[in-house]
Amino acid sequence: MMKKYIRLSIETEDKIGVTLKILGKIYSRHISLNSVEVFSKRVNIQIEDIESQEIKDITNDLMQLEDVISIKEIKLLEFEKSSKRLEAIIDSVDEGVIALNPKLEIEFFNDYSEKIFDYDKTELLGKNIKSFLGKSTNLIGFLEQGKNYDNIETFIQNERVEGRYLASGRAIKDDDGYSAGAVLTIKDYKKAKELADIVISSEDDQFKDIIGNSNAIYNIKKIAKAVAKSDSTILIRGESGTGKELFARAIKNLSQRENQRFITINCAAIPDSLIESELFGYEKGSFTGALNSGKLGLFKEADKGTLFLDEIGELSLTTQAKLLRVLQEGVVRRIGSSKEEKVDVRIICATHRNLEEMIEKGMFREDLYYRLNVIPLEIPPLRDRKEDIPLLVSYFVQKMNKKLNKSVGSTSMVFLERLMSYEYTGNIRELENIMERAMNLCEGAILSEEHLMLNPAKEKGNEKAFEIKRSEVSLKKQLEDIEKQILLSNIETDMSIRKTAKKLGLSHTALINKLKKYNLKM
Repeated sequence: MMKKYIRLSIETEDKIGVTLKILGKIYSRHISLNSVEVFSKRVNIQIEDIESQEIKDITNDLMQLEDVISIKEIKLLEFEKSSKRLEAIIDSVDEGVIALNPKLEIEFFNDYSEKIFDYDKTELLGKNIKSFLGKSTNLIGFLEQGKNYDNIETFIQNERVEGRYLASGRAIKDDDGYSAGAVLTIKDYKKAKELADIVISSEDDQFKDIIGNSNAIYNIKKIAKAVAKSDSTILIRGESGTGKELFARAIKNLSQRENQRFITINCAAIPDSLIESELFGYEKGSFTGALNSGKLGLFKEADKGTLFLDEIGELSLTTQAKLLRVLQEGVVRRIGSSKEEKVDVRIICATHRNLEEMIEKGMFREDLYYRLNVIPLEIPPLRDRKEDIPLLVSYFVQKMNKKLNKSVGSTSMVFLERLMSYEYTGNIRELENIMERAMNLCEGAILSEEHLMLNPAKEKGNEKAFEIKRSEVSLKKQLEDIEKQILLSNIETDMSIRKTAKKLGLSHTALINKLKKYNLKM
């Protein structure tokens, strides 16, 4: 049986010591005091239910105090209102919510939890969560270590429940970083999967990784949706870092070939001597170093599916001629073979190069250009859709919070203003790099201007990009840091790997190895 309480709101003068006098009167009558709320001109108290005469007596006692102005009975204290409001919100959530104290004892068990687990909350309140989850669960370790986690697949087994669930958890920490408990949310695995399948089937979800709602990005998404269903060849144009491969994948997922293979190849990342064998394959023993089993080639591997040729402008004229034949005849011939094989492949290609200029200079075949440019898609650079930057920043904050185990919640206005006024020659990829650097430097919950490390060459003209200072760090480490900065400032420009390598005086392979060493991408 639930206890009954009486709640009084006592209006007072704003004077020091008035609360102590009120509590003294209650104590003198041996009344059990349950809760107290103190405000500047008001004291709210919650006491155990007493006889009506006793209420009158204690009210009269309190009114005798010089600093008490009035007394009235109220329904709830302020903290009770907040608590009940929060409970109502949590009970309306379509997933189980369980709150735990530092001893992992259950303090809250919402209505949805009662429904999916067939327990009344009164049966579990005060009991250790381990007895509810069962021994086979993998959540105990996370809870005991005070770690945050998202959508962990777990198996719960106790005397009434046995099944698969998705669980997320957040540790509650005090000001000193010590555990003050945890909140656990649980979803039925089957229902969550059914919901995910419904969402994934929608057209808009195929563009979920392409962040933005500007007119520029809206229009290109609309065109991409319209052309996805056909088998026509698509040429995606756009500067480096604009997200050309994301559009290619979205188009494939909306096409009739959505359940077939999606093969990608970066034509700039493979030397001329190997690109032909990668695309078309070879017979065993056709050249020195060839595999004894031969190789199918990417066109054959992508048969019935989609082949994405990134950086198509980097292909040599010889390879361009062979690619043209595949597009015209729908057949491939492996190196070392006289036999042609039919292939059914949808081609999506991409480039940041000006193919029209390359045709004039004799660097790109005009007939191949017209075969590829059936449906052109021009991805706008970030500078033409800066209104999308706040959305992108929010997306990267969430992404980096998980990657770096951070808990950043917002950005300062100055931080956002500087990002909005910055020139992104590396587009979204450059913004992502800037955000990752800022998130690494941020120790609190708000990203501010001090966390920004923008490209000095873009902010300060021709000033020196690096400042050499005395340091306790080894010379090797300092030189590596400078080398990484040089690579960062060059890969964020609109150039191919080959051109960048030539500019830096490196071989194509050496540049690729350095990019891998520092985990950088072009």
